[in-house]
Amino acid sequence: MVQTARKGVSLTNEELAKAALEFVDEEGVDALSFRKLSEKTGMPTMTIMNRFGSKYDLMKAALGAMLDETVVEPVSGETWQDSLRRVARLNRAMALRHPKAFMMFVLVPIFESPVLEFTDRVFSTHESQDLPEEMPSVFLSMMHSFLPGFQLAESYANQERTRGNGSFSTEAAERFDLFTEESFERNVEIIIAGLAARYDLPQE
Repeated sequence: MVQTARKGVSLTNEELAKAALEFVDEEGVDALSFRKLSEKTGMPTMTIMNRFGSKYDLMKAALGAMLDETVVEPVSGETWQDSLRRVARLNRAMALRHPKAFMMFVLVPIFESPVLEFTDRVFSTHESQDLPEEMPSVFLSMMHSFLPGFQLAESYANQERTRGNGSFSTEAAERFDLFTEESFERNVEIIIAGLAARYDLPQE
């Protein structure tokens, strides 16, 4: 956890980004502001504003801090199926650690930093796997559609399970059960099977 700065003590941009991430984890993206981050850290509001320029850029810095927690890199000898599974699970784990902050991943376009760099790291996991040229882009499309949608729905379902304390209707419980680790793994396997069939790739 980022320590609150004492008066006259300066935090680096990286420390401020981590503090912003902690704030979003607690209060949500909409609540983030220069003033509130100043109150959290003890850094002057104008200093933070001058460092980051806009709330959007501050949010992207917080997103970068979140994405940097997830190590995505090539693994020698790994199949494309296992690479896809690994990245999908890493994304889900990130969303479960940061159920409120994960919305930032949805709000920042894939062609902007830091999502762009994270995407490049994801692409690197497939560089030596001799895949059809367009397939990594198809995987990228999946990563930015199925994964965020599922993860946001799962986070919401988890919050409602906790808040409802078992008092929600049977229909609601059935809907929440659509978003579990088991259903996540099932859906990833469906996607893998679809990619294998679409590109006529060898089965495992």
